[in-house]
Amino acid sequence: MVNRGSGVRILRKESYWFNQIGTVAVVDQSKIRYPAVVRFENVNYSGTNTNNFALDELLEVKEKQKNYG
Repeated sequence: MVNRGSGVRILRKESYWFNQIGTVAVVDQSKIRYPAVVRFENVNYSGTNTNNFALDELLEVKEKQKNYG
């Protein structure tokens, strides 16, 4: 189960952060389509470092690792 503060790898292929690791900021318990807000260290083309994801688009990782590429 993905919880607040968990390190997660992004599995959504069309995402700017595909295959990168971010930190879960919030998991909404209501039945919305993209309940998990994930924050990243780097920003996308719009200057944003957060995005919402569905729980099946996230893979929880044991240790938060630095992204090198």
